[in-house]
Amino acid sequence: MPIAVSDAVERLVKNRATLQTMSPLSESASDLSVETAYRIQRALEAKLVEGGDRVVGWKAGFTNASLQESYGVKEPVLGFLLGSGVFASGDAVPISRFAAVGLEVEMAFLMKADLAGPGVTAVSALLAVEGAMPAFELIDFRISGKPRASDVIADGVLANAIVLGRPVVPVTGLDLSLEGVVYEENGERVATAAAAEVLGNPLNSLAWLANALGGQGGKLRAGDIVMTGSISKVFRPKAGDSARASFTRLGSVSCRFV
Repeated sequence: MPIAVSDAVERLVKNRATLQTMSPLSESASDLSVETAYRIQRALEAKLVEGGDRVVGWKAGFTNASLQESYGVKEPVLGFLLGSGVFASGDAVPISRFAAVGLEVEMAFLMKADLAGPGVTAVSALLAVEGAMPAFELIDFRISGKPRASDVIADGVLANAIVLGRPVVPVTGLDLSLEGVVYEENGERVATAAAAEVLGNPLNSLAWLANALGGQGGKLRAGDIVMTGSISKVFRPKAGDSARASFTRLGSVSCRFV
């Protein structure tokens, strides 16, 4: 039977507070659609803001074809970012804030102007960008079993925390698809990748996000942080580990887990 938005939000808020994994909403609501999932996400966002947090930006997820195929969707998904989850490069990140942490290497943008769809392109998106930063997204696997795309969307696309490198680097004239990255754990190189993994270019992800938000009646605002999607596979750090990602031209980002 259909799930009530208020009931879904109550479950999701409790799940975040207790740091226990929960079964997918779709297990009891098999008809949970992407559209309903976004209504739940907007209500979850409002509830968390009402509780004293604030939205500082947005994230794109499922920015590669294999993830979209595995979750049964044909485009990326979006979620909100909260101020309580923003860390600076070099910070200690407590493992205790996660049910089960995952780390993704990403490129983040800082917006200098509002941006809303429809009709946003990579070129017009670039004009609204202050610059780019190397970043980690620290996702939280709060859902057990085999969640569907709608479960992930309703939950806020697993968002928990981000780590931002500095300074903000102007990107006009840079081909961001060619931005390379080397990822290290505990001082040892673990993986290399290129930003072309993100929809061919992170600016394409930014444009998609602006258009998708516009379709929901929202927009990116000046000062927002935008996480454009994972360049890397998901890594699973544990307490005591350190992580660093070094980009070709954007500098590096690091953190340690305690």
